[in-house]
Amino acid sequence: MLRKIIFTAALLAGTALAGVSPASAAGPAVPKGFLLHDREVATDQAKKDEPADAENVWRASAKVGERFAVDFCAHDTVIASLPKDRIGQTGRAAARTVYLDVKGEIETAEQVILYRSEQAARAALGQFRAAVQKCGRSEVGKSGAYSRTLARVALGDEAWKSSAREYEDGEPVAGDDVVIARRANAVIVYLSSASAKPSAKSYTQQLAHTRQMLAKICQIAACAPRRQG
Repeated sequence: MLRKIIFTAALLAGTALAGVSPASAAGPAVPKGFLLHDREVATDQAKKDEPADAENVWRASAKVGERFAVDFCAHDTVIASLPKDRIGQTGRAAARTVYLDVKGEIETAEQVILYRSEQAARAALGQFRAAVQKCGRSEVGKSGAYSRTLARVALGDEAWKSSAREYEDGEPVAGDDVVIARRANAVIVYLSSASAKPSAKSYTQQLAHTRQMLAKICQIAACAPRRQG
């Protein structure tokens, strides 16, 4: 028993000296409750004995292979021989995604993805940018059109804001506004549905949430020491 205690203490001490907590030493993970909207999911689940609100449902997924919470095109399209559900998949270690579904459509999405390396996370954002650039504008039906914009944002190690709109007869009818950011080996996505024309105010909430998540992401991401605190 004494040898076991000494071995455990030595293991914990070695982990601390390495700058890694015992929990993170077990491998990358996005814990339940870590996302900002996890509290809404918990509140919905706590109401399981009450009549369900079928029109407004918060749900969470811990699937590592969950597709990016951003639609790059107006329809399923193969981009550079890479289907949309494969973009940003290579090198993933963990992920957690929260959605708010309203009448069967995604109203809000929050996503944190941990990659096995910073290089893999950078490559995932590279695929995101390439997909937007290749499928950022297309025709939808006889009188419709689709477009997605992309602009750099000064957040984290790199970040982008993007607005998508579907148009009918020149007027926006559906779309989303999204901020996607990276710090170290973590990629963060905040999306809200939208139907009005994009403006400077389109990203207010998403930028605020991204800043909140960036402030704590190093608790689970492999950030360099200078980025912590």
